[in-house]
Amino acid sequence: MNIQFIGVGAAFTTPAYYQSNLLITADSGKRLLMDCGTDARFALAELGIDGRTVGNVIDAVYISHLHADHIGGLEWLAFSTFFNPTAPKPHLFIEERMMQQLWECSLRGGLGRIEGRQQTLTDYFNCQPLAAHATFHWEKITFTLIPMLHVDVGSPPHNHYSYGLLLNTADGPRVWISTDTRFEREIIIKTGAVADVIFHDCETTAYNTPVHAHYTELCTLPVEIKQKMWLYHYQPDPIYDPQRDGFQGFVRKGQLFDFSINH
Repeated sequence: MNIQFIGVGAAFTTPAYYQSNLLITADSGKRLLMDCGTDARFALAELGIDGRTVGNVIDAVYISHLHADHIGGLEWLAFSTFFNPTAPKPHLFIEERMMQQLWECSLRGGLGRIEGRQQTLTDYFNCQPLAAHATFHWEKITFTLIPMLHVDVGSPPHNHYSYGLLLNTADGPRVWISTDTRFEREIIIKTGAVADVIFHDCETTAYNTPVHAHYTELCTLPVEIKQKMWLYHYQPDPIYDPQRDGFQGFVRKGQLFDFSINH
């Protein structure tokens, strides 16, 4: 298994970083796209995957939450695969309550009609709804959803959660990708204790917003957690020195992490 960050930036970023979406490639060679934001088609094109080939290269998509930097490219992906007669229908893994919201609130306006017929989400994807703490399997990789509070609106049923993933293979390391999250110290320490490698959301603005973990907050974590942690989803030109502060570093756009057994 390997993981390549096709982008590492926050929602409002530049082509030097792109938005934080990534490719997970199984030992079989099949690829799962983790989030498909507005920048995804440009980021994928830089890797040689464009609208003509994406359907034959991307086997599955996982969506962590419904902000545009994580779903804004789904219409492009859906049409690119639907109108490619040689492309299999991609699998779509997403937390079950978000699936209807994804269609009704974000995708239906563009994807709901083609010439001569009305469409549903299942016309474009093999939909795989998941429970909030579910474990699912794809290409001999085990994925466990880790809900993280992203936006607190003061009403738990209406709060905006982002569902990170803990990845595990039979003989490889356990890899945790947080996706977008506030600073959730207890969850970080608990999940980080069982993970071998951590990729965590990291805001690097001059001020702390309440919806992302800020670099200065992450610096307060125990040394043994920081030693496992790579930082991503940051703003352009960060001023911090993560290695000096005990982290692995900032993930670079396009950086490939090879966790295959024989690597």
